[in-house]
Amino acid sequence: MTYTLRRYQSYQEYLNDEQLSNEQNYRLLSTGEIIEVPLENDINRLIACVLIGEILKTKGIGFIRYLCRGDKDLQVKPFGDRWVNRKPDIMVMRPEHLAIATQAILLEMPAPPFVAEVVSPGNESSDNYLRDYVWKRQQYEWWQIPEYWIIDPHRDQVSVLTLIKGTYQAVIYRGQDTMDSITFPTLSLSAEALIAGQIDD
Repeated sequence: MTYTLRRYQSYQEYLNDEQLSNEQNYRLLSTGEIIEVPLENDINRLIACVLIGEILKTKGIGFIRYLCRGDKDLQVKPFGDRWVNRKPDIMVMRPEHLAIATQAILLEMPAPPFVAEVVSPGNESSDNYLRDYVWKRQQYEWWQIPEYWIIDPHRDQVSVLTLIKGTYQAVIYRGQDTMDSITFPTLSLSAEALIAGQIDD
C-alpha cells in the first residue's frame, strides 16, 4: 500500500513525522512517498531470535545494546525497488551509533559491521528474492558493511557475504555446515540449526 497523504522532501522529514504509527512498518521511496510493508512472519522472527541468542552467547548479554532486530532504520541508496530505507532483520550497531543514530543510521555515519536478512518465499524473479539477493546486496556493499548474511529457509541455505577489496564474496552453507563469521569468529552454529530455528541450551 502506498501512503500518499503527503510527499516527503527529505529522509529527515520522513523520520520526523510523528503522525506515522509506531505499530506499522514503512519504507520510503526515492519519490518521497512511503509504502506500508507487512510485518515479518513467524519463522523469520524465530530465525532472527535464534541468531541473536547465539550472538549473545559469544559476546555476552551486555552486547544486546548493539543489536537491532528489525526496529532501526538504515538509510540506503535507492537501488532496484527505489526504497531509501531498510530495517535489517538483524543489524549490529557500533558503539558510536548509540549516541548519534537515535532515529536511524544515516548515509554519513559509520557503517554497521554486520547485517542479516531472512528471505521470504519467492522464485528468482520475485521481488522477495531480488530484494535480499540483489538490491540489498548492492546497498549494503555501497555502505561497505563488512558482513551480510542472507538466511534462506526456502532454499535451505545461508549465504555469508564478506567484503573482499570492497566487493562482496559469498560462501553458501547448507546442512551441518558451520558458518564462518569475521564479526563473530567464535560463533558455532550450523546452517541447518539456524534455518530450523533450533536453540541449544
